[in-house]
Amino acid sequence: MSDCAIVKCDSYDNAEIRKVLIECINNTSFPNVEGKCVLIKPNILSDAPVEKAITTNPAIVEELVYILKDRGADKILVGDSPGLQGPLFKPVQCGIADTVKKTETEWVDFTKESRQHELYCGFKVNMTCAIDNVDVVISVAKFKTHQLMFSTGCVKNMFGLVPGLNKSPMHLKAPSRDAFAAVINGIFLESHTDYAIMDAVIGMEGAGPANGHQRKIGYILASADAYSIDYAEAVMMGYQKKQMPIINEAVNKKITDISNFRYPLLKPQDLVINGFDKIEDRKTNLFSALILPYFTRIFGLRKEKKRPAPKFNSSCILCQRCVKICPAKALQVVDNKIRIDEKQCIRCYCCHEMCPVGAISVEE
Repeated sequence: MSDCAIVKCDSYDNAEIRKVLIECINNTSFPNVEGKCVLIKPNILSDAPVEKAITTNPAIVEELVYILKDRGADKILVGDSPGLQGPLFKPVQCGIADTVKKTETEWVDFTKESRQHELYCGFKVNMTCAIDNVDVVISVAKFKTHQLMFSTGCVKNMFGLVPGLNKSPMHLKAPSRDAFAAVINGIFLESHTDYAIMDAVIGMEGAGPANGHQRKIGYILASADAYSIDYAEAVMMGYQKKQMPIINEAVNKKITDISNFRYPLLKPQDLVINGFDKIEDRKTNLFSALILPYFTRIFGLRKEKKRPAPKFNSSCILCQRCVKICPAKALQVVDNKIRIDEKQCIRCYCCHEMCPVGAISVEE
């Protein structure tokens, strides 16, 4: 059985965070860290101010470090790699750089050394060598929606082990939700993650993972099985099973088994958030909803519905982060405006994630 602890947590007060983390650990299978080197992988999509709730709150990282030290960890590393990581990147605005300094841990730059991994789906991808040089890996994710994958959690958090712009080609190779889910699961398996924690004190709803709006959730989730956390997150958000592509792919490949998930404290089914602003499936007509699936089952055909293309509004500041990150090269600057080639666009929404001012939307 995979025990997942869900514990009420009302604030980022350090004393409360520590108390909740210890309760989570006491009710789950926490790894033995005595004398070992531990890598903490928070979610740092971009170095955004902590109040935007885009990144893992530094108080959770801080108290986790102290707990690891109390349990005899020999060395603790903290690291992540945003999609547009610059030289000598450190997470200053989100507060994690100060936490690393305060706790006397070590920030590890994932771009310095990487090696190629072959995923079970057949793709080859470079991942940081940091995971080769540690004994224990802990994913510390953020409770957020995700424009492509509906929600993003502890499994997808490990996509950050792929350094910088090496992530972008993965979207081009795997443009559908199902194919990208296989990539995410493959990377997660290669990460050998031992434990996972989700910061759900303040989460994000709406146009996540970067341009949604903050919402008080009031929990911390933890488990040795990251999939049990991500399943609980999706249920709490109000998603149906069909809107859990990463978990569905993992179940189909026998990577995880939902029937083994156990919630000894609070049950996710009892914590569904009323009126939570989810990412919705594209609306379908009678033909695509009922008739087309019949023929795809009969003839073994399968094709994902066309997702909406991103739209650019007048608040764009022409930073061109979207142009740099776009794996399909579907964006360019024309007459001081971002222009999109919708035929070239693969609907990966990397541009939407990277926009610092919320100038990109994804609408029907």
